[in-house]
This record gives sequence, structure tokens and C-alpha cells, in this order.
Amino acid sequence: MTRRKNDAGLLESGKSRVPFVAGIAFLVVGFVFCRTLSVNGSETTDASLVAQAAGKPVRTSARQDAGHATEGQPGDVTPISGTGRPEIPPSVILQPHAQIKLTPSAHQAAPVQQHSIQQQPQHNFLQPLQDFFAPHHQPPARPQPAKKPAHQQPNIQQSHTIMVPQPHEQPTSAVQPAAKPEPQKGTSIALVDESGKPVTPSAVVSQNGKFYFLGPKQLWVMEWVEATAEEPRHAYLKKCHPPAAIEKIPVQEFNNMISVAPRKSLVILSKAGDLFEYFIETGAWHQYRANLWLTGSPDPDYVDLAFNGKDIILLDPERNEIWVCPPNSKYLSPYFKEVMPWQVRRGDQYVGDGIGIAYDGFTYILRKGGSLTKYSGNTRATVRQMKFPYRASGRARLRPSRLITAAGAPVYIVERENNRVICIDKKTGQSSHFVFPKSSDLRGLAPIKDGFVVVNGDTLITRKLDTADAAGAEIHPRRIDHRLEGIGIPVPGGCLPSHLGVFPGARRLYRYGIHAGVDFFNGAGNRVVMGTPALAAESGKITRLDRNFKDMDAPTFNRVMSQCAREHNTSEHNEDLFRGCQVWIDHGNRMVTRYAHLDKINNGLKDNAFVTRGEKIGYIGVSGTGQNLPGRAKYPHLHFEIWLDGHYVGYGLTPGETLGVYEDIFGTGR
Repeated sequence: MTRRKNDAGLLESGKSRVPFVAGIAFLVVGFVFCRTLSVNGSETTDASLVAQAAGKPVRTSARQDAGHATEGQPGDVTPISGTGRPEIPPSVILQPHAQIKLTPSAHQAAPVQQHSIQQQPQHNFLQPLQDFFAPHHQPPARPQPAKKPAHQQPNIQQSHTIMVPQPHEQPTSAVQPAAKPEPQKGTSIALVDESGKPVTPSAVVSQNGKFYFLGPKQLWVMEWVEATAEEPRHAYLKKCHPPAAIEKIPVQEFNNMISVAPRKSLVILSKAGDLFEYFIETGAWHQYRANLWLTGSPDPDYVDLAFNGKDIILLDPERNEIWVCPPNSKYLSPYFKEVMPWQVRRGDQYVGDGIGIAYDGFTYILRKGGSLTKYSGNTRATVRQMKFPYRASGRARLRPSRLITAAGAPVYIVERENNRVICIDKKTGQSSHFVFPKSSDLRGLAPIKDGFVVVNGDTLITRKLDTADAAGAEIHPRRIDHRLEGIGIPVPGGCLPSHLGVFPGARRLYRYGIHAGVDFFNGAGNRVVMGTPALAAESGKITRLDRNFKDMDAPTFNRVMSQCAREHNTSEHNEDLFRGCQVWIDHGNRMVTRYAHLDKINNGLKDNAFVTRGEKIGYIGVSGTGQNLPGRAKYPHLHFEIWLDGHYVGYGLTPGETLGVYEDIFGTGR
């Protein structure tokens, strides 16, 4: 009895009440603390918060890590965790924004309405916890994965809906890091002109230790600016541009160029078939050879050139020939006996599918499929075909665009569409490859000691032979311009033609001009006759409709032809006459398609009307070609052009590169 009284006295004393009350208070604070950390009811998030505050890593499941939505994007929702309850990033828990609202979960009994999370008071009681674990620095914000596609988003009826603030009100922790650029192997030099503006050349050659670069109508030489106190040593491209005409021959769009060291010059082939020469010591431009109408049909179509130590050699797939062209010579010497591509029989030489030529004592021909043919000799009497087998690394379909070699250097094949360079040993045929990022734009290449340089857009990349990629390295195909995606062939059931002579960039020697479209003739998988419908390749607005078209009569046609021959050029006005009856469609975003040589227009169309893809716009004919004259009506075909940003698709590209672009748009020909 006395003992119980003494115990009661102790409980009533002040010293005994303090520990007891302190214990109760500790339990209450702990309960409130845990409830605060469990705003979303997720124990995993609580552990993440404590570990982040302590500066320690947290191990979470892959499913949970993938569940966090990217903050700061309109319409984002908080993903659901493995427990079926939505997760909120720690930064949102520690510093909730006034615009973040909650929607009760479906299993909760609360009414279906949104409640605003109250803004934390000025002195957040969680702050001492952060200061305790990390007194000298704030823990780094947890990285946020990319937002899931809409079809993969969780059910928002069972999640907290986050009303995302405007960018200027966005918490610092929600700012996403900038996308990292794709890795680029090798060393690089930015290609800029004298004013610092980026330059995107199409070809590069080296001579006497200097690099020269080619554009559609430009030529540059690389010069160096020595380092100063303000800026380091850097390169720029000094212009060596040609005049508008060289010895009365207009300078039209350039195709490719080569170095002719014995003459200390560069020889440039235009798409019209003319050859011009630039002398690097004097800066003078001269005519190497003007293209002339000296052969029968079809006209020669020189798609590439090389130097055999004495003369220029030209690859001509239209006439199945390799031509030898001495300086200032009007006539050319053939490699082979004359056999037209469609007449080739077993035992005949065939280069009708050639897209590139190179020479180093032997002549190499690159074919559309990526195979190589080697020839000894350089006259008709001495030319002999030799075996040159090789196998490219990897499993990707070969997409060749250029062929380059030099004495003592390997054979290089540039695959623009595959963003790859293939290097082939001339003795063994063994190959290695150099893979470039998918955002690349590989153009001309020049061999250097132990490697090569290649033009990649507005950058010159250097790669050494000992840095080749593994045989199984992943290939990154080039991206097509998004405006060209989904375009249809404008001929019913049609496909691409099989030879380069009807593609954009081919010569049109009869008028001394350049082809700006692709021709769909009968054959090669296409059914084209007089009156075959021409279809809109894509939806758009009609901007030209030649409803009451009147074609050229014989005197007018002959006068226009004489003017082209006299000027060695086709003016824009005359070229429009040669296209005949036309329809133009504007598809927006600086993209236009043109349909030419029509026999007549679809009567149901109206000026400025909107047409949909596949809609009949007219009927194929021969207008503008001269074939409509009495007794000459033949070869009906559709001339189809695609224009982007004021240039036809194929402008500034070699024939091999143009073929690759059109295959990406429409698929391969038959």
C-alpha cells in the first residue's frame, strides 16, 4: 500500500512527468513526419527522399524508374507505381507548387473533385532534415525519364493530375537537360566562308597540300588564319568562283571534280556535260571541253570523271561507254565497241548501271548495287576486264553514291544513304567500314596519308584507317526530309525507272540543259500510254492549271531549239515551253510538285482548288517535246518534278546521290 502511494507520488512529481510527456510528443511528431513523407502513399518514394537528402544512391526497380513523367510539358500526368498508386517526384514533395492539384484515387471514398495541395509555410519543417543530412550542398535533382507516348500513359482516373506551371514558374528541378549531340568519331573542321557563314560543299580534292571544295556553282580553297591572342588558329574557305560564262559557255550546275596535278589544275564536270578547268596557281578559268551534239541517240550522259595520268575519262551509262577526253578535244575515244545498253549480249562489256569511276593505273567502275569492276588498259585495243571481288562489312544493303581512289590508297566507297564509308584493300579485296551518326550528310571524300577526309554537311571529318568500326557495328541510315515522307508515284501502279538518264540532274543535250524531274515512260514496270491518268503525288493546292494550253507549232519549236544551241543553254522561258501542258501543286512548307507533257487537264479541276493524294489531275501525253508534230507522235511520258526550298530535288547532288534520295522516297526501281 505504501509502495503504491510512493509510485503515485512519483508520477505526480514534475521530474517524472517530463519523460512521459516527451515520449508522447515524440510519437506524435513521428506520426506527423511519416504522414508528410507519405503524401502519395508510396514507401519507395519515402526511401528515395531520405536517401537523396543523405546524398546516398537509391536502388529502385526498373519499372518504377520508368514511371516518372517528364515535368514541365503540357498535359503530363504522374505515372502509377507498382503499388497501383501514383508517384510524385521528390522535388515536388519537398517543394509543392501552388498549381499542383490532386485527384483522389478511385478506391478512395472521397468525392470526385480536385483539391489543391496547400503551399508549405515559410519555415518548412522538412528543411532541418535536409540540412542535417547535407549541410554543405543540396542533393542533385533526380533525373526525369522522357515522357511516354500517349497510348502508354497510365489511366488518369486513378492518378494524381498535375497542373503544370508555365515555363517561367517552373521549379528548377523540373528543367530537362539539353539533348546531347550524337557522337562523332575522328577530328573535324568547321567549313565556313570568309564571312563566317557555314558552307556545305558537294566534293573535295587535295592538291599541293591544299583542299579544294565544290558547290553547285562555286569553288573554294581552304586557307588558315594563324592564332592570335583573341582566337586560336582556324580554317576558312576562300572563294574561287567561276564567272557566269567561260569562253562563251555558260556555267551550269556542277556535278563533280578531280585534281589534275600535272597541269596544276582542277577539272570540273557540269551536269550539262561541259568540262571546265581551274588553274590553281593563276586562278584562271578555261574551257576543257564544251559538250557537243556529235553522236546519235541517245545522247551521252557523263555521270562521273577521273584522270588517267594524261587525259580525262568519262563514265557514260546511257551509251554503255567509257570515253577518253584529251584537253580541248572535240571528239572522244571509246573504251569499248559500241553496244547500246538494251543490246548487250553475253560477252559484251556493260557499264549501263555505273554511277562512279576512279583511276590509279587501273580503271574502277562502281555500280548501282555496290559491286566494282576493274579494267586494265585505257584504249579500246588494250582494255581488259579483271576480277575485283570484295565483301562489305555488316549486313546492310549497299547504298553507294561515290567512288574515290588514288595511287597507294585503298578504294573508297561513300554510302550517303547508309552514313558509311567502305574502305577496300586493292590487293586482298578485304574491306573495313567507317560508320557515321544518322544525322550525317556524307558527300565528297579525299584520300590522305593513313586515312581520308570526308565532307559531312558543313564539316570536314578526318578518319584514320586504324580507327575503322567493328564489322558488326550498327549502321545508321540517313534521315529523309520529313516533307518527302508519304509522297506517292504519280502514275497508276508505277515504280521508279531503271536508268539514270531519266532522273533529275541528267543532261538534256538537245537543248543544252539539265533535267529537273524524273520521266515515267512505258516499260520497266510502268504502264504509260497516251491518256494514262496523271495522279497528284500528295495533297495540296493547285497553283497552275494549263486548261486552254496551246502547244508549239513546228516553226516555234525549231526557233526555240536554235536559240538553245546558239546560247548553249536553256533559258527558263524556253524550258517552260519544253514542259508543255502542266499542273503545279503547292503542298505547303516550301514544297511544290510539277506534272508536265500532259495531253489534257482533268475537266473537273478548278484553279486554286485543293486536291488530295491520288486524285486524277490530267492525262499523260507528249506536249512540249516536239513529238506532237504531224507524223512524230510517240514516246508519251510524264515528266514529274519535286521542288523543295526553291530547288528541284537532286540539285547539288551527283547522279548516284539523286538515285538514293528517290529510292528513299518511292522505293527501288525494277
